[in-house]
Amino acid sequence: MSGPLEAIFGPRGPLASKIPEYRVRSQQLEMATRVAEAIRDNAVLVCEAGTGTGKTFAYLVPALLSAGKVIISTGTKTLQDQLYRRDLPTVRAALGVPVTTALLKGRANYVCHYHLERNLEGGSQGRDVVIDLRRIASFARVTRTGDKSELADVREEARPGTWRLRPARIAWGNRARDIATASSWPRGATRWPPISSW
Repeated sequence: MSGPLEAIFGPRGPLASKIPEYRVRSQQLEMATRVAEAIRDNAVLVCEAGTGTGKTFAYLVPALLSAGKVIISTGTKTLQDQLYRRDLPTVRAALGVPVTTALLKGRANYVCHYHLERNLEGGSQGRDVVIDLRRIASFARVTRTGDKSELADVREEARPGTWRLRPARIAWGNRARDIATASSWPRGATRWPPISSW
């Protein structure tokens, strides 16, 4: 597979022609070749590479070309968002590969209807927490996904207790029965149900 990869990662390849800031890196090609071999052989591969190697493209290209199911796990939400919203679409477009992708997050990243309703009914929170809960409730009325990363008005580290997974203090899910996920999303639904229907 190194032949096609050499062409893809080469100076006249699809990455170079579609990505203005792209530059050829020998270590990137070497890593991509090893990743492709591991995918082909259904083998385990552990790679370590320094900053500037081009690790993301080195594993995305063989993964997208494999025509199989691939799970990529990141260590941070920042890297996850960069990968899903920027790098993956860029590489997919450069390669012209029609693949379907999905972003999966832990359940604590979604609005929890049960806890939100309980917290809105409870009156023992401080003023700042109540303001945040009202913002979350407004968000819950219009969001299509329930993903808290879409709500910039309430920072994740805003105030202790607002985001933490404690009953009667939070509005984000920590139990499967408390959340609506993509797998339980009603067919044809375009947004979350109104709070009054919870």
